[in-house]
This record gives sequence, C-alpha cells and structure tokens, in this order.
Amino acid sequence: MGTGGSSVQAMAEVSVEERQWEKVTVDEATRMRLNGESARCMAHIRAIKKAGGVSLQESDGSDTSKDQAWTTDESGLAACAARYAMITTALWMLPKMLVLFLPMLLLQFPAMVVVRSYVACVKAGTDSFERTAMFWVSFMLVFVLYLPAGILALVSLMLDYVFYWIFGITFCICSCRFGAVWRSMRAIDPYRNGPWIILHLPDIYVSVMGQTCRQGMLEVMWILSTMWLIMPWYKYYINCNPWLDDLDHRFVNQISTTCADINEQDPTRSSKISREIISRGKHYPGRAQKVDLWHFVPHYPYPPPGRRYAMGMQQGGSGLKSCMLMVHTTHANRNDGNSMEQHVASNCCKVPVYRVMLWYNNPYHHFTGWVEAHPSTGEPSQLDKADGGEHPMWLVGSKSPLTSKRTSMTGPGSIDKFFDEWIPVFAHEVRYSHHRMEGKSHEEALQIANAKYQEVKSADGISRPLKKIGLDKYKESSMHDYGLV
Repeated sequence: MGTGGSSVQAMAEVSVEERQWEKVTVDEATRMRLNGESARCMAHIRAIKKAGGVSLQESDGSDTSKDQAWTTDESGLAACAARYAMITTALWMLPKMLVLFLPMLLLQFPAMVVVRSYVACVKAGTDSFERTAMFWVSFMLVFVLYLPAGILALVSLMLDYVFYWIFGITFCICSCRFGAVWRSMRAIDPYRNGPWIILHLPDIYVSVMGQTCRQGMLEVMWILSTMWLIMPWYKYYINCNPWLDDLDHRFVNQISTTCADINEQDPTRSSKISREIISRGKHYPGRAQKVDLWHFVPHYPYPPPGRRYAMGMQQGGSGLKSCMLMVHTTHANRNDGNSMEQHVASNCCKVPVYRVMLWYNNPYHHFTGWVEAHPSTGEPSQLDKADGGEHPMWLVGSKSPLTSKRTSMTGPGSIDKFFDEWIPVFAHEVRYSHHRMEGKSHEEALQIANAKYQEVKSADGISRPLKKIGLDKYKESSMHDYGLV
C-alpha cells in the first residue's frame, strides 16, 4: 500500500509541477522546426486527440490504455490481394537480393572500418558523440567511402518504386478499386513530407556509430544492407500499399508490468534510466553485450544543438532475419530554442520521453505513423500496470490478412505482439540498472530484477499480466529467447 500511495502522489507531482511539455514558449512555426513536425500531421493527431485519443472516430472512445478494436478482412478480394502481394514480392525481391546483397555488403566495408576505428577511440559511458572537428573529418571520410554503397541503395530504391507502380496499378485496374485507392491515399496524407533524411546525414552517422558500439561492425553492415535493400519494399508495397489495400489509422499500445518500485522516490526515475539505455552513445561493455542479445535494439541519439529531434535507428529481428530501421525521434527533455513543448497523444502518459515519427517519405522504416514511448499511468483499463513503460502507436494499416493479425508476417498486429515480448526484457534491464545505481552489487541487483520479472499474455485489446512473478517461474521466457539466462 505504501508503494501505491507514493506512486499516486508522484504522478500528481508530475502533473502539477513538471508539465513543461504543455507550456507554449515559442510560435508554432518555430516549434515545428525544433520538433521536426509538419502542420498537416499535427492537425491530424490533434483531431484524434479531440475525438477521444484512439482514432478520428469518437465512437472508438478515449481509452488509450488498450488497443483499438480491429477486425481482419477475410473476403475473397482481400485474400486475393494478399496472395498477389506475396507472389509479386517473390518475383521482384528474390532476384534483386541475389544480385545486389553481396555487393551492398562488401561496398560498406571501407567506410565501416573508419566508423569502427572512430568509436574505438571514444570512452565507454559517453552519452553523446560531440560534433568536433575530428567528428567532421571522419564524417567526410566515411561519406566519400560510403558513396558507392549509397548509390547502390538509391538504385535499389528507384527500382523498387518502378515495380511498386507496375504491380500496384495493374492490380488496381484489374480489381477496379480506384475510389478505394483515393481514400487510402488520404489516410497516408498526414505523414507525408516529414524532415527529409538526406538533409540529416550527420545524424545518421551518429546513429550508426552508436549501433556499432552496441552490436559490432560486421553485424551493423549486415543489418544496414537489409535496410537499404528490403525496407522500402516492406513499407510501400506490403504494409502501406493504397493500390492493393484499404488503408486506415489503427491504434495499438503495449504497457509493461508495473515499475512503481523504481519510481517510488523519484516519479521520473524509470524514464531517466530508459533514456540512458536508449540514447547513450557508447555503453560500458557489460550493458552493450546484453543489449546486443536483444531482438530489438533502439538507439535514439541526443539531438545536436538547435533541435529537439534527431535521426535514430532500431535494430529488429535476430540472426540472418535482422534488419535496421531509421526513425525521427523528438526528445521530451530537450529545451533547445527555449522550448520543451511537445504534444502528447496518449491519454495515459505519465511523463513524455520520446516521440518516434515514422514518416511516409522515410523509406527505411516499414511502418507509417506516430509512436510514443514513456511511463504510463495505466488509466483507465490497466491500473495494475501503473508506472510501466508504454509504447502507443497510431499506424497507417489495413485489414488485410497479410498484415492485420498478431500471427501475420508483418503489420500492426504482429508488432503489437513483438513488443509485448520485448518490453519485459527491457523492464528487467531498467530495474537492474536502478539497483546498480543505488549502490547494490551486480549479484544483488540481478537477484532483485529476476525476482520482479513478469510477462504478459499477449492479446488484442489488453495484454494482461501473468500471475507468475519471478524469472525462475518462466522456463520458456523472452529472457531465455534472448540468451540472457
């Protein structure tokens, strides 16, 4: 009872005293420049908030602590579109990968040797890679050495666009779904014309350095190759294809089990530790080795002066199936430009940490939409998860059987399940780090984190916490899958 009371009091303190993200200190144009926003996107997400927070339809309500109700289209046309997508994907992607993958891998090697040499000289525990004269010298050298791989990536992207139009328009003509295509195009509109990645190459360089510190040079070369060659097709043809599917906005959220024990003395403690894990440039070897074993490795570097957002990267998957993803991330704790204003779409956010934008004009992330990451109040449907980390996502998706189910190969349904499995592992590391910072030994901190470990029963709507508490109760757990026990 004492912990619960402290948690409620802490949330009240945050609500009253520390809501800097709601304070307007600059004009709208300046705020959008600092945060990496667009007027159309902000109008869209504010309309969702006004309608309740789940979607543009007021009937979907205001409960962002659970997933939006969503059904799969099992009609013959939807099944036909899914089969067509897979067949045409095989016809194009298999020969392309056979021809381009090995050259892409090899062409990156000289530049990645320079990256690896640079980060080897950086002290472990460094939060940010300072953009000094040496940084810019190394950036220019890497830029020149990476040009052949970059040109190959551009050629691959242009060819993807060509076959996207050929296959997509052919299906549209044969199925006579011109009106549906127009409506689906409008669903994408809020996420067009975000900050262009070509204008943020130094950010990408910083992100690659951070991932190299976490995962090593050869692994980063592999996952960068899959990003350049596969992600645009996954994004535009499989997950967000107006020519084949009826697109709409879908909300899903994942909330970890409670971390109230971490936030008992400081209501922002878990968010501070989470930020350190995700944004630190170069971890100490022990943490870097653990993070490298995860099936999801996010790295959102701190922005350079003059911005509240920066390019970041996510490694997803494992083994030969892993790939890199590129994102735009706005950091709630930054006050560059005399502003900390940051719109929060979730109704159960306790204090914002990250906004992760998946712009449609960013080919190198397979989803399109608005994502947040922060501690949650759990209100109103998951109060037993108060102070857990939440990951609400407003994504452009369809009801296709290829992408809408939790068992689908990709799409919002499958990613909802993916994060239900990963977040308990991340919460374990946050709790372990908290107790290490409190002065406990490695063995003591690990014992406490293991004793508090808890997973959820992944499901549409609400993923309820399992009754089992303690890592020893989970013989087939995510921790075992990640090789951490």
